[in-house]
Amino acid sequence: MRRLLGVFAITVAALTFGIVASRPAPPPPDVPPGGDLAAAARAVEALLHPGSSADPIAELPADFSAVEKVIPGRMRAPDGTMRAVHVDGGCSTPWGDENTRWDYSVGCKAHDLGYDLLRYAEKKGHPLPADLRRRLDDQLSRDMHKQCELNPQGSAGTCQVVASVYTAGLVVNSWHQRWGPPRAEPISSWAVGLVVVIFLLASRPPWARQRSQSPEPSTGSAAYMSMLRVLSVAGIVVGETVLAFTHASGFWLLQLAPLLFFAGGHANVIAWRSSGASYGMYLANRIHALLKPVFAFVLAWALVPLTLELLDAPEGTITSVGQLVLEPLWVLGLFLVTVAACPLMQWLYERCGVVVPVLLLAASTAVDVAGSTDAYLLVSGLLLALGFSQLAFHWEDGPLRGVPRPALFGAAAAALVAFVLLGYLPLLGIAQVSLACAVRSFGWLPSRAAGFLLSRPMTVYLVYVGLVLLFVGLTSEPGLDWFARPRTWLAVSMLGASILVAFLWFERRPRPVLTLSGPVAGTQALACALGVGYATLGVLGFAVTGVTWHIGAPAVFGMALDPLANLIHLMLGGYLLHTVHAGQSDRTWPWLLTGAACVPPIFTTWSPFGFAVHSVTIVVAITVAVRVTTTRLRSRATIAATG
Repeated sequence: MRRLLGVFAITVAALTFGIVASRPAPPPPDVPPGGDLAAAARAVEALLHPGSSADPIAELPADFSAVEKVIPGRMRAPDGTMRAVHVDGGCSTPWGDENTRWDYSVGCKAHDLGYDLLRYAEKKGHPLPADLRRRLDDQLSRDMHKQCELNPQGSAGTCQVVASVYTAGLVVNSWHQRWGPPRAEPISSWAVGLVVVIFLLASRPPWARQRSQSPEPSTGSAAYMSMLRVLSVAGIVVGETVLAFTHASGFWLLQLAPLLFFAGGHANVIAWRSSGASYGMYLANRIHALLKPVFAFVLAWALVPLTLELLDAPEGTITSVGQLVLEPLWVLGLFLVTVAACPLMQWLYERCGVVVPVLLLAASTAVDVAGSTDAYLLVSGLLLALGFSQLAFHWEDGPLRGVPRPALFGAAAAALVAFVLLGYLPLLGIAQVSLACAVRSFGWLPSRAAGFLLSRPMTVYLVYVGLVLLFVGLTSEPGLDWFARPRTWLAVSMLGASILVAFLWFERRPRPVLTLSGPVAGTQALACALGVGYATLGVLGFAVTGVTWHIGAPAVFGMALDPLANLIHLMLGGYLLHTVHAGQSDRTWPWLLTGAACVPPIFTTWSPFGFAVHSVTIVVAITVAVRVTTTRLRSRATIAATG
């Protein structure tokens, strides 16, 4: 029963993500239409008032038929009104057009003409107001229910039920498209992609118990750095909250990314030096442990737009609050790169010492000054992350800990003043690192509170996001009526369910984390390399695209991405790392699934580089699958022959 419930939960979660993530970006703000757009708006208004003297066909823009390839006409509706219609339109139901015995065809064809006008306006340069699509849907719903009164065919109740089902389909489809212009969507490719996601989730079931010992709790310097990581992430999230509500240029006291890179770099140093110089083992252990909080951020990001829409928050607020997830995910994506670069940083530290962080931070500033496009920001952020993570070597080996505390406090104050005067971000990071090196202990924090933060980060974060969303709802819709609406409690239930899942399923009784104790080689090394690469690509992809489908996908390193591709990359990376830890990378199924997982992104996000990356992965995965299958069959044949 537990397994069936798990599969059901996975399926529901994947479908929910697909529904949210496949929504297009919000339409631009409404502007007063002019020229042909004004004519299209007048024609829609005439369609919405069929009993008036206005003639929708007379109001049509002159080039409407040429642009939309539509033949308009007139038909008399069962209620006696004359309607302007799309002659070749219909109801577009699962059972075909117009084949219900109650005949909704006139209303559907009028509705189609209204949708054609919405598409026309988008092609001419600007969508019409979203309210027009809502009113067109309402008009069709009234027409269908009116038909049930005029022509019940002996089953008025059934007719009303069918009309309500059609109405629900209209509303869901229009909501999914954000009440913008009707458009075709890549439903088939998304459906295939979601099936792949379900298989990736089910192949690594979260309810499966792992037979390994939990790691011993860290103490001393490691515990201090661990707490520093948690507090720096908390500061980043709180800073983004302040920015979302104040719309200030930045709350610089909580720009703690440099501190996170420093504290996280320390964990990288410890893990690398304890790995016995086995790069594959080090990567598999570090990246595998870091992916769980990423899923909390993705879950929160999927909840933000849904919840705020249910709470009737303005579109601008939805975009602003979405930054609560964007910045932490972006920072985590950069941090994954510092994990992979740690051995190289160790090599540079041993040969160049303090020169390395100085050069990296200077290069970050130079790139930042040179340009402001996404590519420049990405390179600048990477150099900044590597520079501050490099300082962790100087902390772990003693030079920074040997600096007297008064000198560190003085350096922090001087760097802070210089940052205020110059606005040079590395100076703020230097102030943060100097202060952290001077404090050296969180003994003043209650031990239980510190332990809870360290052991329940997903729960704490989702509770925080839930409180922020409720605050937004309360402030955007004041009054007691807000508490009485079903939509409010549906939003609250969604938040509560996600928090309970995070706490009860993942963090109430945290399962032991498998840790590799030996070097990886062969198929393990290949699975590790692909897992790290795709996991990092998934995190950075979410930071760039969010969970909103864009026409013309954004790109990372020249690879076009969308939310579905990001989720597949993230899940594929986690799954491959799981096979490394579980000793399953020498089996056939993981490689067949890897090849299958690379197919949907090729069709949903086309780019030459993306096609090359996924195609090469498919070829490699199939080759390895054939090889390991052949090896296993030969081994069985040898055993049978000798037996």
